[in-house]
Order: sequence, then structure tokens, then C-alpha cells
Amino acid sequence: MPKLIEEIPLVSLNINSSSSVPLYKQLYNIFRQSILEGKYSPGQKLPGTRSLAAALNISRNTAVLAFEQLLIEGYIKGKIGSGTFVNEIPDNILNIKENINRKKSEQKITTNLISQLGSPGLIRRNISTEEIIPFQNGLPSLDEFPIKIWLKLNNQISRSLSNNHLGYGDAAGYRPFREEIASYLRTYRAVNCSADQIIIVNGSQQGLDLIMRVLLKPGDIVWHEDPGYFGARASMLFAGAKIFPSPLDNEGLNIEYSSKKYPAPKLIYTTPSHQFPLGLTMSVSRRIQLLQYASRNNCWIIEDDYDSEFRYSGSPLPSLQGMDKNNCVLYLGTFSKVLFPGLRLGYLVLPDPQMLEVFVSAKSMMDRQSPVFEQMITSQFLKEGYFTRHIRKMRTLYKERQEFLINEIDRELNGVVKVNPSDTGMHIIAWLPENLNDAIISRKAKENNLIAYPLSEYVLKFKQKPGLLLGYTAFEKSKLKTGVKLLKKIIHSL
Repeated sequence: MPKLIEEIPLVSLNINSSSSVPLYKQLYNIFRQSILEGKYSPGQKLPGTRSLAAALNISRNTAVLAFEQLLIEGYIKGKIGSGTFVNEIPDNILNIKENINRKKSEQKITTNLISQLGSPGLIRRNISTEEIIPFQNGLPSLDEFPIKIWLKLNNQISRSLSNNHLGYGDAAGYRPFREEIASYLRTYRAVNCSADQIIIVNGSQQGLDLIMRVLLKPGDIVWHEDPGYFGARASMLFAGAKIFPSPLDNEGLNIEYSSKKYPAPKLIYTTPSHQFPLGLTMSVSRRIQLLQYASRNNCWIIEDDYDSEFRYSGSPLPSLQGMDKNNCVLYLGTFSKVLFPGLRLGYLVLPDPQMLEVFVSAKSMMDRQSPVFEQMITSQFLKEGYFTRHIRKMRTLYKERQEFLINEIDRELNGVVKVNPSDTGMHIIAWLPENLNDAIISRKAKENNLIAYPLSEYVLKFKQKPGLLLGYTAFEKSKLKTGVKLLKKIIHSL
């Protein structure tokens, strides 16, 4: 018995006689769109032109014109004595339609995300290979990295590898590496920790994402330094948190203002050793006040200690975590700025070893574990003393480069741009005249192959004077000198 072929129902067709679009064109568009979207299947029978004309109250010639156009373009085919049927549509035609819809959908999603994140800087950065040009900040001197020592350790570790190292490892990280980090932090940063409190992450950004994923739920209130690090802000937004900007004074995060304005936060993000981007160091009294507030209000503190190794005068203040008696501080550090960013290794110190299990479970769901081989090499780099030796050498070098950059700016832009020396960190701020727009100068700098991020890009609510972040650690004096001359030319042109 021959198979019955389903005919397209007339009820699915609707044309508008008052439209300026010709009736045959409307009918053509209806059939074409339905075929492309898969509403009409290949082999499905179209109604006859007479019955179609009668049902839609149009002339038969109108229906014939629409069918002829569909036949010419290959959307339908006719069989003598049988009728007209939906044709097999080539994949490339269907893909064109599919790709258009997908691109529109993706464009809408991207637009919504950019709107939520609030700053183009959150989207623009960290998405492609970066060219190392002045005055990129947060980048160590790669030319001065002891690559020969690193390769020697690489070869030693390679020869010691066994089959056991080829499988899945501890999601918390390579145990000897965590022990070396704990020893270093206890000695040099006064962090109270053991290896059982440490999780190895793929850079501090993953550490931030991990914290937000575990500790926050949508709608939770968080305090964020203003101005502050956009990467922390992005992680908070993706977690669905409500971000409240906390202003800064000369002692650090203004707790009195924030506690009155935004009570009961679930989490507070701060960079106490070297506030990013302003470069402030939180005073001891303010640290105590912050810890007391967190204890009374049962909230967490993230201490992002991203570049405290580079202090150029005096002794560094002990970590906030080392002063914490109530287990509320999560301490975050990274090797990207101390060694090299391509290493992609950081660490998260939890306030209580009992929290390790839940954080490790979340980390294992993100990427299972950080690469073991790199952890083994870095662990040996710490163990044999190369790490602390490298830091001491870089402190001297970076201090010289900062002094050179400040002198060049004072000489070339004296009276126009103001810069102050910084006791710590990897960048300085070039303060601009009030009548200049730092975002415009930043764009002009980019056009001249300079990277000078505008301070305004880091602001949420509390407006700052116009300024540019100038990194100096990665660049020889000749490059800094050339960069200042270019910057002078740009500023004077405006």
C-alpha cells in the first residue's frame, strides 16, 4: 500500500490584503520561511493552486506566481500528475539561515554581558596574545627571568617523572608545592597556614572565580574597593552578587562609610598591601577595624595580595590574614607577576582546613586540577632558594626603573603631569590636569603603540582625578624613555 503524503494545512497560511507587499510575494515569503525553518519537511505536499486561491480568497494567478518563484529557487519541485512538493534544501542554504540566527543570538548575549559588566575593559582584556609594550602594568621583567635555572630544573624533573605522575593528581594541587608555598608565606608574609589550607589555581583570577562560586549566591551583597580591580568585579557579577562600591581614604577602605551605606555584606574584597590601582597601603589600625567588622557581621574578606613581594623601602606590613583571629580572611596570591604570566599558577589560602573539601570539589568541577609538571618545577624553584633570590634581584631592578621613569616624566612633562614615587608595586599613576580626559589619552596612546590604562576605567561610583596607570617593571630604560616622549607628544597635542 503506497504511503500517504501529508499535505501542508491551509490553516497555517495567513496573508494581509491591506499590506503594501504584493500578495504573491507574501505567499512566497511564507512558504520560503517555513521551509528554511524546517516547519515544512522535504517531500511534504503543497496544496494545489486552485484550492489555495479559494481558501485565501486570492486569484489563482497570484498562487501560481508564488509557486513559480519557489520552483525557480529550488524550494519546491513539481511532479506531473502528482502535485507540488517541498524540495530537499542543500545544507549550505540552511546553514546560512542558521548562522544568521546564531549570530543575532550571540550578539544579543554579548551586548547583555557588556552591559552587566559595565566596563569595556572587562571584555577587551585577557582574550588574546598580548604584545609587551610600554606602559603595560602588572608584567614582570621577562628578560631578567633566570631561564637557564628554570630549564635545568625542568630537565631534572623530567628525568624523575614516573608513570604515577601521568594520571590525575590531587585537585588541591601538588602536595610538595603546597608545602613550599605554606613555608614561604609563613616566613615572608606572616600568613598563618599549612598545606592543608592551600589550593593551587590557574592564576588569581581563577581563585576569585572559585571563591565567588563557593561563597556567594545570587543577590548577596559584596563590598568592592572603588576604584578597584575589574577582574574581581567581573567574578562577582558572574556570581550574581550585588556590588556596592566602597570609597577609599588615606588609610585604605572606608569602613565607616560602607557599613552605614551598605550593611550586612556577605563578602568584602580588598587589596590592603598595595591597593589597586591607587597604590595605598592599608594602615594597621584600619586592618584591625576591618577584621573586627567582619567578625561582628559574620562576613568573609578576600585579601588579594597580588604584588606585595615588590616593596622598595622599609619592611612590608604583615598580611591581613596573619592578623585574623576569627577565620574570615581568604588570602590570594599569584606567581604570574613574580615569575612570568605564562606559568598560570596562583594559590588560595583558606581560613580553615575544614573548608578545603568543598573548595576542592568546586575546583575539580572547573578544570579537575592545575598542570602537575609546572607545579613540580615551581616547587623545586622555591625549595632550592631561587625564588627568594629572584625576588631580591627584581626589587633592586624595579626600584631603579621606577625612579628612572619618574625622572623622565618630571623632565619631559614637568608642570603638566604629576607623579609620586611608590614604595611598593609594579606601576605608578601619572596624574593629569583636570581638563584632560584620561580615556581619550589612553586611546591615543594605544594608537601610538603605548598601553596606558585610564584610571577612570576602574571607577564604579567615586570619581577620581584623571590619571594613567604606567607600568615600568617589564621595560628597559631606553623603552621607558621613548614611551615618555611619545606620551608627551600625545598630551601636548590635546
